[in-house]
Amino acid sequence: MSKHFKLILPDEGVEVYMPRDTQTWGYRYGPTIMCNDGIAEAWFASPGDAFEADWFTYRRSEDGGKTWSYEKVVMAPTPDSMDWFSVCDPTIIKYGDYYYMGYTSTLFADGGGVCNNGFVGRSKSPTGPFEKWTENGWGEHRTVNGKTYDWIGKPAPILYFDENWRQWGTGELSFVVKDDVLYIYSTWTTKKTDNTFYSVTNVATADITREDWPATIKPQGVASVRSSGKNDSYDIVFCEDLNKFIALSTDLRFSDDSMLAVYESDDGLRFTRVNEIKVNTSFWCHNCGISGDYLHHIKSGDLMLLGYAYGNSWGKWGTRIHRYDFTLMDEDFYSERDLDNVHREVKLWPHEETLDTSYISMYKPHYMQLHIGETQEAQIRAYNVCYETTPVTDAVFSNYDDTIVSIENNMVTGLKEGYTYVDITKDGHFCQALIYVRPEGFVFNDPDKKLVSFTPMQKTYNPTLSGKELKQIRAMAKYTDGSWKEICEPNENIIFENHNADLISVTENGLIFPKGITGTATVTAKSENFSFDVKVTVTQ
Repeated sequence: MSKHFKLILPDEGVEVYMPRDTQTWGYRYGPTIMCNDGIAEAWFASPGDAFEADWFTYRRSEDGGKTWSYEKVVMAPTPDSMDWFSVCDPTIIKYGDYYYMGYTSTLFADGGGVCNNGFVGRSKSPTGPFEKWTENGWGEHRTVNGKTYDWIGKPAPILYFDENWRQWGTGELSFVVKDDVLYIYSTWTTKKTDNTFYSVTNVATADITREDWPATIKPQGVASVRSSGKNDSYDIVFCEDLNKFIALSTDLRFSDDSMLAVYESDDGLRFTRVNEIKVNTSFWCHNCGISGDYLHHIKSGDLMLLGYAYGNSWGKWGTRIHRYDFTLMDEDFYSERDLDNVHREVKLWPHEETLDTSYISMYKPHYMQLHIGETQEAQIRAYNVCYETTPVTDAVFSNYDDTIVSIENNMVTGLKEGYTYVDITKDGHFCQALIYVRPEGFVFNDPDKKLVSFTPMQKTYNPTLSGKELKQIRAMAKYTDGSWKEICEPNENIIFENHNADLISVTENGLIFPKGITGTATVTAKSENFSFDVKVTVTQ
């Protein structure tokens, strides 16, 4: 009989984070954990500065997860880019020289965290900086007068959500490498053309041996159907003892009866539920992570940890880390559903009199705009773990194009039209900001701005009759004042012309409804004097 995986939590674990008693909210959720040679490293989603919703923090343990280093922020959004609003839901592996960090973000900041996409960055250090996949490669690089500048770059999604923007979207990635194949797991949460709820974990694969592996991603279908919005995203490892992929999630999340749910797969493509764990877990748990080695593998004898956030007050969550073990079982299912989890209240930690810096950043919106010849002060802030801020006047500015700007004592002067990134460092903390220099007379935030570019977010859409996917045509619009946004609504000055009304209908906000037959249609999107065509291929 084939053996199955049984997760064991021997005790109630340890608290690694609590909001301080001066905070009305705070969290470190969705940990991604890497264990090698008895050393544990963990990355968490933490609050940003309110303008940016989430940042990633890093901590390290050398005693099996009992105590952890002070945290520092190691990844933040790239200013004025497709991830400007947040980096959240971290996942990490290390292959070759690079740590690869997957994450979730969205442009639709005013929609309550909807229309998410999946992104990735890489670094030779676990603490960054992480250069981001830009569709044209990793990061951005410029050579001027013999000087080369290497920058994080403006990211492009590796997984793009092409359905109704009002739905949650795709993201919450998990990476596993097996036999030089990268398995990429992601949630896809939306509604169908008949308005039914749809939430799954998808799987894709990529050739991790190639430096441009994001360009090799191939969808492999649905790995598991998530029964409801209460079934959380999956974090996945490969168990060498069983030669199986193991997925961990929380279920009945944010409830008194929450639990850990375990799934397994022989091929990494389709998963079956095998465990439900409640003993020693905290109630109201959510957004868990399970440790693996560099490739996200586990085996008997490894240091193995898992963690999750919990708490019954929204956004005011503790974070708990457990050592775990596993055994092999003959039964095809094991349940603790009738047993109790731990009803543990969130007990805030006292606010220390002084808190060390965990991050520095240019003040929101994290980039500057100035005219040629104009001088402005770069406002730099230091943040502690409670995100209390203090001004920084002695940061070091480097790695900027000195033909575009000059910088001295926090004062930035525009030299010629263009843009440059700039590294800002102090006491081991780092951020990368963005500076635009505009010509004289350029109007910032112009209420009379004009459209200068109008391009498709996708050129093809492939709904199926059986899948009932509610695809949506959206455009990237850029304007004379340098602003830009992803648009699809009539009030954003976009209209859609459907050239095949017998095959599909297209609403005024670009939603595509197939009419029950297969074939290919063309839709033209227009805005002012700009237009583009997209192809819609309906299959069975």
